[in-house]
Amino acid sequence: MKPASRAPRRLPQALAAAALLTLLLLLIGSSFLRTYFGPVSVDQLLFHLQHGGLEQADARMLARLWRWGAGTLLLAGLAWLLLPRLPGWLRRSSWLLLSAGAAVSVGASVQDSCEADDAEPDFLAQHYADPAQQRLVQAEGTAPDVLLVFVESLDEAYAWPIDVERPLIPKLADWARSRHGGELQNLNSVSFTLAGMFGVLCGLPLQPVGLMSRNAFEHSQRFFAGGRCLTDLMAEQGWQVSFFGGASLRFAGKGKFLAAHGVTRRFGRDEWRARGLAVPPEGWGLLDSALTEQVWLDMQQPRPDARPRMDIVLTINTHGPAGMEDPGCAPPQASAPEPEALMRLSLRCTDRAVAQLVQRFLARADGRPKLVWVMGDHVAPVQLLGSELAAWPDEVPLLFHAMARQDAQGREQASSLQPSRVFSHFDVMPTLAEAAGLRWTPQTHRMGLGVSLLAPQAPPTLLERSGRELLDARLSCPSPLFQRLWRLTGANA
Repeated sequence: MKPASRAPRRLPQALAAAALLTLLLLLIGSSFLRTYFGPVSVDQLLFHLQHGGLEQADARMLARLWRWGAGTLLLAGLAWLLLPRLPGWLRRSSWLLLSAGAAVSVGASVQDSCEADDAEPDFLAQHYADPAQQRLVQAEGTAPDVLLVFVESLDEAYAWPIDVERPLIPKLADWARSRHGGELQNLNSVSFTLAGMFGVLCGLPLQPVGLMSRNAFEHSQRFFAGGRCLTDLMAEQGWQVSFFGGASLRFAGKGKFLAAHGVTRRFGRDEWRARGLAVPPEGWGLLDSALTEQVWLDMQQPRPDARPRMDIVLTINTHGPAGMEDPGCAPPQASAPEPEALMRLSLRCTDRAVAQLVQRFLARADGRPKLVWVMGDHVAPVQLLGSELAAWPDEVPLLFHAMARQDAQGREQASSLQPSRVFSHFDVMPTLAEAAGLRWTPQTHRMGLGVSLLAPQAPPTLLERSGRELLDARLSCPSPLFQRLWRLTGANA
C-alpha cells in the first residue's frame, strides 16, 4: 500500500518543479531577449522557431544563451531547495512575486499590437496590389545594372548625429547628402533582418504560417510559394539576380526565400568557406571588408551574355549587440573595446567598405546604366550610441537610405526622392521597379503594399494615409491572404 500512497504526493511535486522552471525560463528568457534584441514581436519569435538555423547565429550570442540557460537552471535548483524551508505565507508570496515578475517581463519583451478592424478584417487583402496580377513591360533602352545594399541595423541618425561635424558613417553620409529624401520609417513588422529584406523585395510584412498545425514542417520548407517578389519580376525580365551575404544562408530560412524567388546565385558563410576564404570562427560570418571585396571581384568577371545584373548585398559587421572588429579595416586591439567603442569601429568600417563598393560600381565605364539603393535592413534593436544621436520627432525610428541613378554614359540623374515623403520598406519595391525601367498595369505605380516614390502626382503611401501607429496595429494582425499566398504553388497562384 505504501507505493500507492506516495504516488499522489509525487505528482504535485513534479508539477510544482515544472511550474517553477517555466516561470524562471519566462522571466530570464524574456530578459535575455530584451537585453540583446530589445522588444520583439510574437511573429518574430514564431518565425525564427519555425524556420530554424539558430545554430548558425553568432557563436558569441550562442555562448551568451548557454550561460543564461545554465544560470536559469542553477537558480531553479536553488529556489527548489529554498522554497520548502520558507514559512507558508512567504512561500505563497514568493510564488505570486515570481508569477507577476514573469508576466511583466514577458509583457515588456514580446509585443503583440494587433488591432483588428471589423470594416477591414484582412488589411493586407484590402491594400495589396498583387505583382502576379500586373501586366509588366520593360521600358525602352538598356536595362540598368542594379546594386541593392542592406546594411545591418543602420539607423538614419548615424548619418546626422548631435555633433554634425562627426557623423558615425562619414562616407555614406556625404554620399547620401544629395541622394536622400523623405523619412523611411521602420515599422514593427519589419524589425528583423529577414523581415526587412522580405518587406523590400516582396512588399509585405513577414508572418509565420502553420506553426501550430501538423503541416508546420511542410510550410517551413516552402517560402511564399504563391507570392511574387521584385526578384521574381527582375529575373523574368532578364536580370541575373545574385545575393552576397556574410552570414549563413541557413539562418531563418533566408536561403529558401532567395532560391524560391529568382535569385540564382547565392553566397553566404558556408559558400565563402568552400571558396577558401578565412571566415572568423566567432561572429556571424564573412566580415564586411572581405564581403564587399568579393562582390567587387564578382562584378568584374566576364559576363557570359548581355543580361543586366541585380546584386543584393547584406552586411553583418554592425549586428547587435555591439558589432564586431574587422581586421580588414584596422588591426584588432590588444584588449576588447568597450561595447560603445566597438560599435563605433564597426560602423566606421562598414561605412568605408560599402561606400567604396558603391563608388566602384558607379565608376565602371561599361556602357550600362546603373541603379544603386542603400538602406538599413531595420533599426538597431538596442541602441548603444543613443546619447550621441539626434532625437527624431516623436522618437519615430528612421532608416538610412539613399538612391543613385546613372545613364549609360555615367551621367548621374538628379535624385527623385522628395524630402516631404514618409514611406516604409513596402514602398521600396515599386520604387526600385520603376527606377529600373519597369512599367505595369492595371495598378500603375502600386505593387505589394507600396507605392512608387517616383510616381507623378505623388500618390500617398500607406504611412502617409494611416500614420505609423495605426498601420503597425493593422499589420500585426494575421492575414488570410498571406496564408493563401504562402501555401499556393506558382501554378495555382
